[in-house]
Amino acid sequence: MANIIWQQFNGLSDSLFSGIKNSFYKMTGLDIHSQPGAITVNQKLSKHSGDTITALCRVVVSVSDGSKLWFSYTDGKIWRESSGTYTPVYTTEPTAGNAGCLGAEEYNGYIYWATQSRLHRIPITNIATAQNWTDYDEPNWKTFTIKDLEFHPMKIQNATLFIGDGNYVAKVDSSADFTANALNIVAPTRVKSLAPFDIDLVIGTIISASVNFCWVIRWDTIQTTWQYSEPVWENGINSFLWNGSVLLAQAGTYGKLYYYDGTKLQDYKRIPGSWSASKYGEVFPNAVGILKSIPIFGFSNGAGNPCEQGIYSLGSFSKDYPKVMSLDYLISEGITASISIGAIVVDGQNLYVSWQNDTTFGIDKLDYGNKYSGAYLETLRITPDAGGSGQTVRIFANYQSLPANTALTFYYKKNNATDFVEMETINDTENQRIYAELTIDARVYQFKAVFTIATNDAPVVELLGIEFI
Repeated sequence: MANIIWQQFNGLSDSLFSGIKNSFYKMTGLDIHSQPGAITVNQKLSKHSGDTITALCRVVVSVSDGSKLWFSYTDGKIWRESSGTYTPVYTTEPTAGNAGCLGAEEYNGYIYWATQSRLHRIPITNIATAQNWTDYDEPNWKTFTIKDLEFHPMKIQNATLFIGDGNYVAKVDSSADFTANALNIVAPTRVKSLAPFDIDLVIGTIISASVNFCWVIRWDTIQTTWQYSEPVWENGINSFLWNGSVLLAQAGTYGKLYYYDGTKLQDYKRIPGSWSASKYGEVFPNAVGILKSIPIFGFSNGAGNPCEQGIYSLGSFSKDYPKVMSLDYLISEGITASISIGAIVVDGQNLYVSWQNDTTFGIDKLDYGNKYSGAYLETLRITPDAGGSGQTVRIFANYQSLPANTALTFYYKKNNATDFVEMETINDTENQRIYAELTIDARVYQFKAVFTIATNDAPVVELLGIEFI
């Protein structure tokens, strides 16, 4: 078998058995975009909110005054973050329906947010203190018609705020006139996600979690009916995100990603995982963003932990490189199972992430003073000889830098064993190469490389290879 060399690092493979050239079965907490052709460790997410947050926030607004408003999905609480301080400023008490926030947006000098039955608003000039929220007299500003229990997504397009409400799209115009039914997409279809597209609005829909059929709809926001609608054989279009000039959609509960061609959703990628009726999850409508020009999204467990959960990237350094997927950031709890990523907001190069881990909640911020501790990659299965024969194999990494107290450690497992075994790793400082050798008699084997960091320093690897000696 020929030697294997990775001189580019092309993210996650589709499975343990197959992937694009230079991809890996697992790649967690690693940075492959900052310096094309090199790999190092990403910054960590550190808890930013302390113990203030007491519910999963699936809605966030980055306000023009520099603050951020985080909205509870369940109990009506609203927190304001300003200069790193999180303050509970209000608890929504709608006059009808559930209190959890299902959508929010800043528009024309106001913050609008939606609960099941009511559309609420407050002037931006009033959001600084809890007393100002209490004193303001429009917490139940308008009433929805359908009163959808789960989704009221909001997006601004053509100088108008559009809001999903079941099979209706409501709107608020620049004169603050509210229209409860600007578009009727016809029940039982419901609005779950929205995205501007050129001068139009793209509507992602759902019927219910048990119905594997929905529609993607394109509407010019002017006429009383839509211009395009195409069927999608998934149980809902969960979220939209932009990848350069391409609009992507995450649909269904089996990790599928599509791209929108202007009328239809076309096949794109699937998040690598083990998907079944008991293993599923999704990307919530506000758990998407663009960080350093690269799309990111947070995957949440529905049941069974079908894949690792955290913040994925799906992009490239520039048009000259393939757009690849990798698991870049883990929440501050340091786990990748049984968690929810509620919402993402990017402020310049600052990344904020809301999450839930069982009964614990928080908001993390990207920590530029500390690398993530625990980054690693795993190769695909390697089958040097289908019959299985003994041979000596060397795994090595050429490094650009290896700062003090950092390291790269290799592991292996053979014949589909459950656990990796650590190898004796040698640092050839003269040639700036780390390597380990193994004489193995196996039909199939797999390697793992673990990066050891020192606070904000980490190895920078420029090539990874496997030699058959």
